[in-house]
Amino acid sequence: MSGWRPAAGGRIDRHRPIRFSFNGRDHIGFEGDTLASALIANGVDLVGRSFKYHRPRGIVAYGSDEPNALVQVGNGARSEPNLKATQVRLVPGLVARSQNCWPSVRFDLGAVNGFIAPLIPAGFYYKMFKWPAAAWPLYEKLIRNAAGMGRAPSLPDPDRYETVHRHVDLLVIGGGAAGLAAADAAPPSARVLLVDDQPDLGGLGTAADARVSGQDYVDWIRATQERLQARPDVTLLPRATAYGHYDGNLVGIVEERAGTMRQRRWMVHADRIVLATGAFERPLLFGDNDRPGVMLAGAARHYLHRHAAVPGRRCVVFTNNDSGYDAAFELHRAGVEIAGIVDARAGAGEDATRRAAAAGIPRFPAHRVLRSHGRRRVAGCTVQPIDAATRPVRLACDLLLTAGGWTPAAQLFAHAGGRLRYDEEIAAVVPDPASSPLVAVGACAGAFDLASCIAAGRAAGAGEAVPAPAVTIVVEPSPAPLPRTAKQFVDLQNDVTEADLRLAVREGYRSVEHVKRYTTLGMGTDQGKLVGLNGVAVIAAAQGVTPAAIGTSRPRPPFAPVTFGTMAGGFVGLAAAPARTTPMHGWHQAHSAFFANVGSWRRPQFYRRNGETDVAAVNREALNVRRNVGLTDVSTLGKIDLQGAHVAQLLDHAYVNGWATLKPYRCRYGVMLREDGIVLDDGTTTRLSDDRWFMTTTTGNAERVLANLERIRQIDLPDLDVTLTPVTEQWGAMAVAGPRAIDLLRALSPDFPVDTAALPFMGMAEGRLAGIEARVLRVSFSGERAYEIYTRSGEALAMWQAIVAAGGPFGLMPYGTEAMMTLRIEKGLFVPGFEADGRTTPDDLGVSRMLSTKKDFIGRRSLTRAAFTAPDRRQLVGLMPVDPTQAIPRGAQIVREVPSAPLTPIEGNVTSVTFSPNLDRWIALALVAGGRAAVGERRIAASPLTNEFVPVTICNPIFIDPEGARLRD
Repeated sequence: MSGWRPAAGGRIDRHRPIRFSFNGRDHIGFEGDTLASALIANGVDLVGRSFKYHRPRGIVAYGSDEPNALVQVGNGARSEPNLKATQVRLVPGLVARSQNCWPSVRFDLGAVNGFIAPLIPAGFYYKMFKWPAAAWPLYEKLIRNAAGMGRAPSLPDPDRYETVHRHVDLLVIGGGAAGLAAADAAPPSARVLLVDDQPDLGGLGTAADARVSGQDYVDWIRATQERLQARPDVTLLPRATAYGHYDGNLVGIVEERAGTMRQRRWMVHADRIVLATGAFERPLLFGDNDRPGVMLAGAARHYLHRHAAVPGRRCVVFTNNDSGYDAAFELHRAGVEIAGIVDARAGAGEDATRRAAAAGIPRFPAHRVLRSHGRRRVAGCTVQPIDAATRPVRLACDLLLTAGGWTPAAQLFAHAGGRLRYDEEIAAVVPDPASSPLVAVGACAGAFDLASCIAAGRAAGAGEAVPAPAVTIVVEPSPAPLPRTAKQFVDLQNDVTEADLRLAVREGYRSVEHVKRYTTLGMGTDQGKLVGLNGVAVIAAAQGVTPAAIGTSRPRPPFAPVTFGTMAGGFVGLAAAPARTTPMHGWHQAHSAFFANVGSWRRPQFYRRNGETDVAAVNREALNVRRNVGLTDVSTLGKIDLQGAHVAQLLDHAYVNGWATLKPYRCRYGVMLREDGIVLDDGTTTRLSDDRWFMTTTTGNAERVLANLERIRQIDLPDLDVTLTPVTEQWGAMAVAGPRAIDLLRALSPDFPVDTAALPFMGMAEGRLAGIEARVLRVSFSGERAYEIYTRSGEALAMWQAIVAAGGPFGLMPYGTEAMMTLRIEKGLFVPGFEADGRTTPDDLGVSRMLSTKKDFIGRRSLTRAAFTAPDRRQLVGLMPVDPTQAIPRGAQIVREVPSAPLTPIEGNVTSVTFSPNLDRWIALALVAGGRAAVGERRIAASPLTNEFVPVTICNPIFIDPEGARLRD
């Protein structure tokens, strides 16, 4: 254990100790610590294991760029995986554990992967799991067991979240010197929002002894913050991360909260955006650069100054720019012995050289670190001149800091479509100001001088031209790759080595995007913040070109991981999707209905009776409709009121069949197509009078059909006199179906015309039914004589209760959607989403006789395409198993014989299946190639997933009453 805590310093509150647990051991930290800083101060070196080789890993970085210290925090429902210890605020009672290790982080059996590393190089999974094909189920099991890191909680999330929207004149992202200056320079009347991911403003990259116009930097921060807090239109938002930029200058922000509200998502629309997001320090490559104790130099400075946490006692600094010297001097002042500064450059800056000599710190100019040594933590390193002219030197140390230059944190700039260009002097990509309306300032723009950062921030905040940044940190390009004596890790989290990248190039990959996906470079939780440019440098060297010629992979949102709960905001649990209920919902609940979500509606699936199974309840309800009479709630049907002189012309354009001849008080069934000739929806439309019509649609397609009609009215036929009004919620609806339905309605209201002469099939009547004004349509979705009864929503429950009260003598039972599906399958009726699956035409579904030859309609010309008239198109048919008691697998594929190989030709698929209590056998609907011509032939309904292969006979899809006598009599 090498980490320690000095007696003074830092921004922690030493009067407020915090007890926490890590891997089952108790430790003490202080208010103001992160989990990472507290672990360092407690001497905890080993925090996790890498993903592929399970190598021991320690803390490397300070913020969202941390690749190693991924931990599982909390227990039970509040257990959360893959949190970066660098971003976990220390709170009393915090419980954290290492992940991706078993049985423990100190002894991980997964480390055996390191011994077989030559057998599992980059991209091995693309080659290994192709053969033999029969072994794929085993491969899949192994892959699923190995995938992922940490464990997602299985219990519902108990925390609260919320989403707020804000419109501001100026959004400043980043609260360092440049960001504070930008917010401070904004016009007095401007609405300003300043966002920073740290709890304290002031940034991370500025030396503690810096000065601004003769004033201490810390005092300047305090004064600037006080001025901003005094302005009523300025909001300062610490502990908040801007995770993505979207169209319309919309920025998503996640704010960490305390108390019952865990996180708040801000959706901010900004007129102007200033990016002051700083830069990420890059590591340098050398052998075994992944050992605990290897850390970024800038991170070590931050832990020292912010948390009084020192990660070692004897340190070597490996750098290629002057910023590494700053870390060495500050740690030296804190009591750390500096064993040497290894500088890849032949000469450092004059000031750095002088200060190193004054402190007695050994320097190794034009040298490099060859490799680190140690077991579970760094114990030393080997240093050698870059030209290898002299023998290597071994330095003892327990901390090895690397300073490989700085990469501007320009991810949000790229989200907005901005281009990034490679800057040779700082060996990094920087934003191109001309490519985006977002203004990048400070280190985000490649400026590392405090005065330049503040000047650029002030100009950007005031809306003025931003001066070009001056180069203040010159970075020596990385030395040539080392001999492969030890692994050089480019991506620490995913165990991607320099050799992996070179292998990808040798195998023909040239684009950085392709190499990234082949090797998983930068695809971990740090999203390549730490490794991206080092990877580009290796790929470029392997191809013999410059990094500028390679470019970088395009950053995509989110900038940092965002929890699903935060994205959902307050919509969790029952509020995840607002549930729509019918006027009879309370009655259904009181009568043991089992509900299902149908679109946004809650609908009864079936009604249980004492001791009854779900299947028995569905069969009972379906039998009763055919034998007596059933009652079902159809209030969820989409309903549209159409008025105007030209409604018939609109319907002619929308539906495949004609409508001008439909007389008042008559209904007609219609099929609506998309422009490509595929079935969109079906339903009935009733003509109430010469200029008023009433349309019903399927539950799931109500909004889609209305949008389609509105498009026709406004774009296709804008001169029509038509008004469309959605009235789904205004009408409650119920269907009374069965051979005794007419007797029930006669008993309900003897004077209401319900016999065939007064109310024929596809007819409509209006009047008082059970004393309630009602609209009654004689239409059927069950194949039985049926009546759909529509009343005002406020009177629907009373109508329902009146029908139930009168229905006892006739054997009335309510039935739900499951019995409804059984009845419609028995009748061979298709529904969108099952048979009308987004690929079927009217002919496929057996309704081509409806196509009008006297008018045009949407999708008509598409139906003439050769592919739509091919004889081998899949057509709607029925299926009966050869063994009536054998169930047909749901979603099964239709083949000619039991598959003997994965390439067995598939002729179709089962769309709907049910046990028919009326036929006492299993039946199904299916789409089968050339199905109508194949009636009477046998096939196999095959489900390899469940290992079921059921012989079936293709038959007419109408299993009961194919002549339709029951629904017409």
